[in-house]
Amino acid sequence: MTDPGPTLEELAVGVEGLALLRTLYADAADERAARLAETRALLDGAAPTGRLGAELDLTEGYARWAATYDRPLRLFGLEEPPVRRLLDALPAGEMLDAACGTGRWASHLAGRGHTVIGVDRSPAMLDLARAKLPDARFLHGDLTRLPLDDGSVDAAVCALALVHVPDLGVAFGELARVVRPGGRVVISDVHPFLVALGWQAQFPTDHGRAFMRLHAHLPSDYVTAARDAGLTVRSCEEPRLTAEAAATPTADLVPNANRDAYVGLPGVLVWEFER
Repeated sequence: MTDPGPTLEELAVGVEGLALLRTLYADAADERAARLAETRALLDGAAPTGRLGAELDLTEGYARWAATYDRPLRLFGLEEPPVRRLLDALPAGEMLDAACGTGRWASHLAGRGHTVIGVDRSPAMLDLARAKLPDARFLHGDLTRLPLDDGSVDAAVCALALVHVPDLGVAFGELARVVRPGGRVVISDVHPFLVALGWQAQFPTDHGRAFMRLHAHLPSDYVTAARDAGLTVRSCEEPRLTAEAAATPTADLVPNANRDAYVGLPGVLVWEFER
């Protein structure tokens, strides 16, 4: 029998359990009692039973997501300040936006005086990026096979995308290959804590929720892949989830449990590497 996928009820029960664990040794007996009571109510049928969404592969997923991707996403508020700080410290030059999507970072880089090359595997995303930046160069390609010559850019950014790649090694090798010696590689990604807790790339479609599956890469996986590619670590940041960033399907259903479960957990990884 084909698994139809997880339900909202299952997610809500899981969130209650995580919230209970995170407050277990806090001076919060009332909160723990509330978690148990809500869990019992959910198991007794108080929760909606709808599915969390259809799973899509990357090609179909990003084709469907493209139209709404520029709406503020839940992790953008955590990711953008540290990435912007790192990118704004770079001198104007030739920049690669790898897995550029609709051109979120390409637009920022162009505004800072960089010559931008964007690469993405989604034609729908590239169409939107080209409309934003008609003077930039956008190419169809994959993180594991970038359509650029060796040493052809001064620096690269890859934002919230390596979490889609099962093996970091090839992607890091490609980023290192196209960046000139002395250049920088700035990477942001969904924190593996969240992926291990079931976070996926979720988005609305005309037919309801959908998601694309993510891969949990430990910080040590990034370091190993970078080292093997000839990159050195300059910095690593782990911004924590805020209440606004913890916008999950259970945020309205069980708001207190959702807050206790997620707020304060590391939400994204932001790396700076040197070639």
